[in-house]
Amino acid sequence: MSTKFNKNLRTTKTLLIVTLLFLLYFVSINNIYAESQQKDSPEYLVPIGNVLQIDAELKNIIVSHSVDGSSLKPGDVLMEINGQSFDGFKDFADRLSTVDPTKDVSITLNRNGQTLSTDCKKEILEKVSFNNLLSGFATLTYVDPDSLDFGAVGHPISICNSRKIPIKDGSISSTTDLSIEKSLRGNVGSINAKKLDVIGTFNQNTDFGIRGKMDNFDLSDLPKYKVAELEDVKPGKAQIILSTKDDKPEKFDIEILSVENQDVPRSKSFKIKVTDKDLLKQTGGIVQGMSGTPIIQGDKIIGAVSHALENDPTVGYGIYIKWMF
Repeated sequence: MSTKFNKNLRTTKTLLIVTLLFLLYFVSINNIYAESQQKDSPEYLVPIGNVLQIDAELKNIIVSHSVDGSSLKPGDVLMEINGQSFDGFKDFADRLSTVDPTKDVSITLNRNGQTLSTDCKKEILEKVSFNNLLSGFATLTYVDPDSLDFGAVGHPISICNSRKIPIKDGSISSTTDLSIEKSLRGNVGSINAKKLDVIGTFNQNTDFGIRGKMDNFDLSDLPKYKVAELEDVKPGKAQIILSTKDDKPEKFDIEILSVENQDVPRSKSFKIKVTDKDLLKQTGGIVQGMSGTPIIQGDKIIGAVSHALENDPTVGYGIYIKWMF
């Protein structure tokens, strides 16, 4: 009886020690992670609000038009040819040119989020139309005045059903001759513009926007804002900073309707409503191209516009600023 009791006691002690060691490890790892995040996160940012033209070459290629006899469909993202990854369209074309025309070509692709494999004849594959470039408009959210790192868009750049497409080389450019198609209930409008000068480069396309480095942009006259903690964001009045004409970006009034309690990065951190009469007159609410528009509340930058509601484009969502780092 005593021997069995002592054995159970020793087992219990061992379990307690293992549990304590695990807890100490877990706490220390989380502390290290928190400290790392704190060191990597800038304390101040410069909110921008300029409309950008975004241009990029993709690492993968996307089927734009298929042909008879091909198992490929428009929107398919090609990732490998004969078991080998490739870096952009030229690399893909070079690899395809070396394939024996009498043999099938093995293709690995992503279709609607699923990884699939299929075989194609070389002559058929050579007739398929591919898209390896993208271009569009969005808004520059912030620039870190110390590192000149920037963030923009507020959601991943997508083509067709392909989300968060890997970027080989990307650039952002300033714009002029802005024109706005107003949003209406049931139809989200858009911003169009003419490209000017390249002001930055990027190759990171994340769940919460693009990140890169500014090359040619003057921050000297622009104010810095403290980076908010998520708990600092409160329902009530706030502002967005946006260029709707060819002059400097302006502040426009919005209202924070609700704030999500997010412990980990997720989209739609807070719900917003455009209330500024001047902006509503110009845009009708949120339009395509406003993604990434910085949101400030008081003396802090809290996030960026990320989504609009199609059935009511005066209402949309913002992403918390630190999720964009």
